[in-house]
Amino acid sequence: MEKKLPVTGKVPASIDRRGFMRRTGVGAGAMALGSAIGSTQAQAGSAGEVRRKAEAKGVDYDVIVLGGGFAGITAARDCCKNGYRTLVLEARDRLGGRTHTSDFAGHQVELGGTWIHWSQPFVWSEVQRYKLEVVETPDAHVDPAGAVTVVLVDGRREYLKTPEQLGTVFGAFNQYFAEAGGMWERPYDASHGWKAITGSDRLCAQDVIGGMKLTRTQQVVLECYAAGLAHCPPERASQVDVNRWWSLPGGNLPALRDAAGRYRFKHGTVSLINKMVADGKPEIRLGTPVRSVEDRGGHVVVTTATGERLSAAGVIVALPMNVLPGVQFSPPLDEKVVAAGRERHAGVGIKLLTKVKGRLAAGRVTALASPTHPLSLTSTYAMADDHTILVTFGPDPKRIDYRDKAAVQQALRDFFPDAVVEQVEFYPWTEDPCSLGTWANYRPGWFGKYYAHFQQDRGRVIFGQGDHGEGWRGFIDGAIGAGSRAAVRVRALLG
Repeated sequence: MEKKLPVTGKVPASIDRRGFMRRTGVGAGAMALGSAIGSTQAQAGSAGEVRRKAEAKGVDYDVIVLGGGFAGITAARDCCKNGYRTLVLEARDRLGGRTHTSDFAGHQVELGGTWIHWSQPFVWSEVQRYKLEVVETPDAHVDPAGAVTVVLVDGRREYLKTPEQLGTVFGAFNQYFAEAGGMWERPYDASHGWKAITGSDRLCAQDVIGGMKLTRTQQVVLECYAAGLAHCPPERASQVDVNRWWSLPGGNLPALRDAAGRYRFKHGTVSLINKMVADGKPEIRLGTPVRSVEDRGGHVVVTTATGERLSAAGVIVALPMNVLPGVQFSPPLDEKVVAAGRERHAGVGIKLLTKVKGRLAAGRVTALASPTHPLSLTSTYAMADDHTILVTFGPDPKRIDYRDKAAVQQALRDFFPDAVVEQVEFYPWTEDPCSLGTWANYRPGWFGKYYAHFQQDRGRVIFGQGDHGEGWRGFIDGAIGAGSRAAVRVRALLG
């Protein structure tokens, strides 16, 4: 991870690149890691350039991939293995997209996407392919018997320690997700449950929670989890999409916890990115935002922000949906696709890493609160003898100034009165012009309004965005799946 931040072709009027650099929460300690990654990428690009010429005639490349996240790098690797000269254009000065391996307080951390699981077929096949090591969160040495769950209910702390207490509170999940099986019996085939999906399409997560007979503690926990899954206030989260998360790992809470928050790459998400790059050897240009994409029938012309024109037999678009309106397409994109990007998906929250003095508990700590609280879902990420690293998800990055260590400490003391915050780290994904949001969750009404318009190829422009598709859309797994499928369609196009 590096302190220099990405250049983009379209920067919101409220924030320029220098302003974004000043306002980020990333620390200087990770610069060395980012430099090493950048060096690896540059070498991979040079090797690819020497190795291969375009198979198609009259073009610079067979395939140009827009975006260097997991979707783009997967697509580029697979296209290279299919024999195509492939170029990746990435606006940032690093690869990884909305994943971001960093160092924090002596621990390797992830400022973006983190967790993987064997119920996620695409990413797990990559773990097996490259024999990547996986570790648990928190570290395996943390005593599971000492786990503490504290729920903030109307200003008072309620501790859940016994199986009976936990079962009473979390038993409400089965009631809340009672309709999930009808919608997502086949989580990779929305058409199978389309009648149930469209029947609940306009419901937000809060609508359903508000209609249930719950204790106040059950309500707080459900609202917290719904906001955590969608990474936004529950009144903005599609109930259909929240049900998708429940169904994907098997329709129960332990499986969901494991799939969404337990296992991670021992050497960071960047370890998989680097393996893919070394395997496929695509050419890579960092710090190269794209201004326009023009399909001329026989080939496609991509124009960068500096005015350079590059031609290809096909283009794969692997950009986040929220930044897509900032690129000019000719012929124009489907109006619905542009409208969805301008409206923006629901994922707008904050992921915070906090170093706290000492050990908050003997084992894992979980702290839950209403989504109106700035630290609504907090859990142990790692431990040492003299400190604890906490990871927090909040649905609204504007609840407090998360750069203010004192403000974070005050909020954390609602759960742990004696907590002393020593260091805070985060990445402002919603401010980053290369993402303009966190992981993609749809808004209420989006399935009926937009779903059929996403990932629809147009001529020689192929869409492989991790924000769309089925299954683990929004996760690393969904991005890899989208990139892989795009590469298959490019092969069918180019022969």
